Amino acid sequence: MIEFFKTLLKRSEFLPIVMAAFLSSQNQIAAQEFANTISFTRGALWHAFNLAQECEPMADWQRKTYGLDWPGYRTDEVKQDIGGSYSYLVAGGFFITALTDTGSVWGCDNFATHGTTVGTAGAEFRYLISRDENDELIHRRKFSNGENYWLLTDPREAEDVIVTQWEINGEWFQPWDNQNIPVKVRRTARQWSGSKADENYIITEYSIKNTQRRNDLKGVYLLFTWAVGPTHRGWNLTFPNLPAGARNTHSSYDPQNRQVVCWAGDYTDTPGVNESFDYFEHLEYDPVENRNVIRPEFLAPGYTGIKFLYISPDSLGRENTINGFAWSAASPSQDHSGPFLGVAGLDNKYDAMANPLLLSEAFQNPDDPRMGQNRLYVNFSLGPFNLARREADSVKVVVAEFVGGMRYEEAFGGGATAQTVKQRGDSAVAYLSDRIRFNYDHNYTVPMPPPGPSFTIRTNETSVGNIIEFDNSIESINDPHQGTPDVVGYHIYRSGRYSFGPWEKIATLPVRDSRYYSPEEQKYVYLDARVALGYGYYYSVTSFDSGQDSWAINSAVSVPSLESSIYANRKSAPFYTRLLATDKLDEVTVVPNPFYRSSGFALAGDLKRIQFEGLPARCTIRIYTLRGDLIKTIEHQDSESGIASWNQISENGLYVKSGMYFYVVTSSEGETVKGKFAIIN
Repeated sequence: MIEFFKTLLKRSEFLPIVMAAFLSSQNQIAAQEFANTISFTRGALWHAFNLAQECEPMADWQRKTYGLDWPGYRTDEVKQDIGGSYSYLVAGGFFITALTDTGSVWGCDNFATHGTTVGTAGAEFRYLISRDENDELIHRRKFSNGENYWLLTDPREAEDVIVTQWEINGEWFQPWDNQNIPVKVRRTARQWSGSKADENYIITEYSIKNTQRRNDLKGVYLLFTWAVGPTHRGWNLTFPNLPAGARNTHSSYDPQNRQVVCWAGDYTDTPGVNESFDYFEHLEYDPVENRNVIRPEFLAPGYTGIKFLYISPDSLGRENTINGFAWSAASPSQDHSGPFLGVAGLDNKYDAMANPLLLSEAFQNPDDPRMGQNRLYVNFSLGPFNLARREADSVKVVVAEFVGGMRYEEAFGGGATAQTVKQRGDSAVAYLSDRIRFNYDHNYTVPMPPPGPSFTIRTNETSVGNIIEFDNSIESINDPHQGTPDVVGYHIYRSGRYSFGPWEKIATLPVRDSRYYSPEEQKYVYLDARVALGYGYYYSVTSFDSGQDSWAINSAVSVPSLESSIYANRKSAPFYTRLLATDKLDEVTVVPNPFYRSSGFALAGDLKRIQFEGLPARCTIRIYTLRGDLIKTIEHQDSESGIASWNQISENGLYVKSGMYFYVVTSSEGETVKGKFAIIN
């Protein structure tokens, strides 16, 4: 294609055609690469940013993307429907309004719940994503390829930064009272996802400027609104027959710290039953005891926090001032108006943004009966602001969002109580609130642990076990602030259920420990022998440092030992414990045999799993009914594994019934072995 363009360019009459075709192709490529939603998906806390709001435009509280997911995971990492995600937020952002020079309301725009008025091009959008000096859209990562993970590029910036800028579209016009407001908004979202100490919060900075050439913009109000709902999975499982959007959300407001906290409490419409933290009992079959057992879990063990770190002085000279706060109960169904349901007309909307108690179903008392009974909006009024013309000044708002509390490994499996969940939540809120303030006070700079090492997993050749290996390369990387290497050890974690946990620490490897480290190969080798044949396991390797008596950025601050994030350095696919392939057929076995209701494999999606073990590298497995009907053919082609699995689904795509089945294994040399197994569902 390039040579074709070069040939045509030699003929000047084709130059306009060639350039038009080239630019068109480049625009198509750019359009394909551009994404309306960009997400943080590295550490424990996952969150999405759309063109002009957090998450995606709401559709009656349906979960559409990541919204403070804690812990976060991709749906394709889990092999079965587990009821939803651990999303604590549905949408968020701000509404904006202002006055004209004559004192009438200019307009009202939604960058919080239905931010569909912002686009990339076209006169149909009230606002457009800005373009930089290279004509590239400003909705992107600052470090597009993770260059600043572990602060390796810029020690004074966050590890991951998403920058978005939008402004009034001069081509848009409708003869309506509600006109688009002449502003330019720049949103910068930051996350420190590689650090266990700082991965559970996001700090977002907004800068709003007046783009008018001649006139100041006066009477500007911002209504920051969040649709909170801890959690998507918890609500789906505890109340599967009710519409989306948790109604058991409880909340408290701390005006002194400009902070609101939300959690899943008791759903007051079910007297006599306490659903706090979305307590749920999973009924699972235990093949060892041959009976169903209850596995309890708190599906919403986290506390969601929203904390304003800085607010520009308003037109009255008040800095860091919340003009008004209120919760508002959302419509029980078909909620498409947000907190403005029934608030008709620009004048009424302006008044409600100045006084949130005028919003739909608004209240300020946390003991109000609507708390814990309805889907909940959290609303903060900021302003009024005056903005000088020609972008001479700006309104700056910095807000942090966080989720913390009892970790998944404690919340699942029993042992936890609602009281201990609350205690963990209260402690996490206090810690994260202080940590966020420390971060902002140091200009988005925090101490950073050493990077997690890149590692591999392989099958042990002599006995059942998984071998985790990694080299010593990170031990020569300087601490981004101290300027010297400070790695003192590694932790290895394992999960036998999901890619997000529950995590168990299985080993600690001190630096250069001769039990695990080979000086000749300059690598660490750890054998995980506490595994079961055929089971799948997720692994993560973290590193930790020695800590510092004095931090290079602020000598008055001592830094404790810091550990890298489990989530930022985990394997998102399971590694199955296996035996190496044999050259014989006399060792072929089927497990479990008989199969009772469930395989006993804890990994999601493996509950119907049957395994053929002791296989040669290349063979064919045929499974027959008692009548001799062939129901499944499995081609095994793996020189590193003597195991093949079957999920009990026939060639017709249906689960097989209970009964006796025969199998025939044929090697690549034509040798065969026969056997039988039973399925009892």
